[in-house]
Amino acid sequence: MQTLYAELLDQLRAAEAETPIGGSFVSKEINGRTYWYLQRSEGTTKRQIYVGAETPELLAQIGKSKETRTDDAVRRELVAMIAAGGMHRESAAMSTVLRVLADAGVFRNGGVLIGTQAFSCLANVLGVAFESDSSRTADIDVAHDPTVAVVAKRRAENDMLERLRTSDAKFFAVPELDARHPSTSFKVRGRDLRVDFLTPARSGTKRKPYLLAHLGVAAQPLEGLDYLLRETIDAAVIAGSGIYVRVPDPARFALHKLWVATQRPASESAKSRKDVRQAEQLLDVLAEDRPDDIARAHKALRPAMARRVNARLKSLGRALHTRD
Repeated sequence: MQTLYAELLDQLRAAEAETPIGGSFVSKEINGRTYWYLQRSEGTTKRQIYVGAETPELLAQIGKSKETRTDDAVRRELVAMIAAGGMHRESAAMSTVLRVLADAGVFRNGGVLIGTQAFSCLANVLGVAFESDSSRTADIDVAHDPTVAVVAKRRAENDMLERLRTSDAKFFAVPELDARHPSTSFKVRGRDLRVDFLTPARSGTKRKPYLLAHLGVAAQPLEGLDYLLRETIDAAVIAGSGIYVRVPDPARFALHKLWVATQRPASESAKSRKDVRQAEQLLDVLAEDRPDDIARAHKALRPAMARRVNARLKSLGRALHTRD
């Protein structure tokens, strides 16, 4: 299964580089000339993006697109085999939203999937099956570090809420406490499904939402995210023909979860226990297969974070090599 997963991820990387947005090409005859458009299905509607007037060069690009669609069918077969082999397959509701985010260039342009969604992806990356209770969530958390250079040719064509509504028309923007600030969270009315955009909090700056213009969304600053986002890896969401995402380094994810568990208030004790359980499962796998990764991730902790993580590890009866 890990071999098939690696093949799927390689194909997703290639597809991401060649055809960042999916769809099919359609032509129109206008005043005796042929013009081509990229037609994409977004929820229940279809959208056409102008490509250009017909030329030999453009026809060659369209021909190459047909090869990509063949690759899409191959990836669907890989996904089916991987899911049948026991790897975590994402639900239809979650995968539809993740596909919208991927097509919007969120992961291609610096976005990183974090939270329980990332934990599920890391299980597949490591080739293990974690406890099902640890992988249940109705939230999709996406983080972006604005200090990381991103190649974005232009501002997003439309805002994130408009894009999310192509997957479910009941999406709405959750109001911020300060009405002057843009929303950083989106929820489906009448359901638990929610999408949150986050960014690292910077010392000496106000904690107001930070605009990510190239994604058409604002992100909420959060402590400790800079540590989590400094090391990320490619991953594949097992759904449809596969979805390319970025997730945190497994060892950093585990130690960050232990730290987050110490930061939660008493009212979120259930979430704190889930944080710790996810961290424990990852550390069990990494301690056996990749112990050096844990040591490097631990060394990268800021002193204040390291003290809290060490205290949590001690309470769990675990020990790691501390920094020199």
